[in-house]
Amino acid sequence: MAKFPTEVEKSVTIKVPLARAYQFMWDVVGSSGCIPGLKSCKRVGDDTYRFVYKERSTGPVSIVVQYTARYEGNGKDRISFEGTEAKGDNTDVKGSIRLQASGEGATKLTLKQTIAPDTPVPRLLQGLIRSFVEKEAVDAAKEYLVNVKQGLESA
Repeated sequence: MAKFPTEVEKSVTIKVPLARAYQFMWDVVGSSGCIPGLKSCKRVGDDTYRFVYKERSTGPVSIVVQYTARYEGNGKDRISFEGTEAKGDNTDVKGSIRLQASGEGATKLTLKQTIAPDTPVPRLLQGLIRSFVEKEAVDAAKEYLVNVKQGLESA
């Protein structure tokens, strides 16, 4: 197995007050519907959630990303999360969601995360798979923020 840690940082401005954006993001199971490719998100403990994604593949390699993460929030403008390495997990994850007021009634949301899935690839294919994993991580972060924006602004 090979891991390809990929760090992504993306931001979006949402036309809702900061407190409302924080409340939405702190509802991890509820806001998980914005995560592209996610099959399920379940609470498994205090502020701890298990994420299972739909199968993804490229060429001869396919993977079902699965991780369990513990969330911490300060109640106003920062939420952090980190993988717990629970049984069955195959992906390391760590990151944060920062929120800041951005003009009247708007909030800038910044997602920063590092994700490193175990990928069952032979050494010869690792270069190809690394670029696939990196592109997937960036695309997923962008789509996630678009979905969060749409979800919050249409509610």
